[in-house]
Amino acid sequence: MVTKSFMKRHIGVFGVLGIVALLLLSACSTGGTTTTPPAVTTASATLKHVPHGTADLNWNPSTHMLTAKLSLVGLAPKSTHPAHIHAGSCKNQGNVVYPLPNVVADAHGVATMSGSISLPTGIPATGFYVNVHNGPGLSTNDQFLPIVCGDIANPNHSNTVRVTMQAAPPASAGETVSGTAHLSLSGKTLTVRLTLSGLEPNSSHAAHIHLGSCESQGDVKYPLTTVKADASGKATVTTVIPDVASIPSTGWYVNVHHSTALTTQTGFDPIACGNVVLG
Repeated sequence: MVTKSFMKRHIGVFGVLGIVALLLLSACSTGGTTTTPPAVTTASATLKHVPHGTADLNWNPSTHMLTAKLSLVGLAPKSTHPAHIHAGSCKNQGNVVYPLPNVVADAHGVATMSGSISLPTGIPATGFYVNVHNGPGLSTNDQFLPIVCGDIANPNHSNTVRVTMQAAPPASAGETVSGTAHLSLSGKTLTVRLTLSGLEPNSSHAAHIHLGSCESQGDVKYPLTTVKADASGKATVTTVIPDVASIPSTGWYVNVHHSTALTTQTGFDPIACGNVVLG
């Protein structure tokens, strides 16, 4: 026969266990809830030299006139750049042989220039190159700095030659920059990490995310941390930007400028650019 004291003792134990179970359930339903981490979107940009484009040369044997047409993208918007045909090569630069009209960029950094010069013997097989300077004049080292160059190669003695304008001469300090930009958006916090080499040693450079593309430049969207090169011309900088809704699939690019003096054309000169691509 079950006694009353035995029943009371077991009922008490069951009551305590019930309270413990309720406390555990309560903890799981409040502080124990697993929080889902925010979604992360990544993007990147390959940073390389700008400007780039072509120089098309056309010699008329009847008039002995050479027409030169330069087409460039990636210049500072609304900028002006002296241009010449020089003796020598981009690697071994010589004196100016023929001045060309100034290259003038539009509001998106795009420029097309055409000019004619007298050239009695036609386009040479070698020994000439096309040079475009930082501008707007040539009076200081920063203005004279060649920002894009192309060797004239005409081994078949053609009357028409296309010159690829992709890089600055090796002697142009800070105009051989390359690197990457990595973008990571977690929630609404955007982290941008730039890794660069080929900068002028111990130099400082403004950098931004812009609207548009390297081929059709636009306004600044987000300023980035100033790039400061070490003694070997390398730099790694990280910027954290709050309240960013998303990274678009197109329409952003990263620009690194010649210096931090962005009110001058020479300072604003883009030395490395890359379009932002998702993934």
